[in-house]
Amino acid sequence: MDFADRTLTCRDCNQPFIWTAGEQQFYREKGLVNVPARCTDCRAARKARLGLHERPQTEVICAECGETTTVPFVPRNGNPVYCSRCFDQIRTQGHDPGQTQVGGQVSLLEL
Repeated sequence: MDFADRTLTCRDCNQPFIWTAGEQQFYREKGLVNVPARCTDCRAARKARLGLHERPQTEVICAECGETTTVPFVPRNGNPVYCSRCFDQIRTQGHDPGQTQVGGQVSLLEL
């Protein structure tokens, strides 16, 4: 399915914001069904009011496909870091024994 950028209106500040095609694809891949109701700034402000801290993001290059992605951790020890799509493929194929980092977690893959 092809996605296109959509303009939404924030429920808190009533300002328009863009829900990108990439974000829509991420929602679909993760099984998320609710369309975002708040812009990035209002979402961050709400999390702060609720005492939820925003995780710092680090921009990295996927070790498999070479695409730029962001992860909520700083890669260390030379371990490969994958985008969500490649990590899912690698996990399904089970051809990467050992530790692999993705999305803020270090996962031990089952052989």
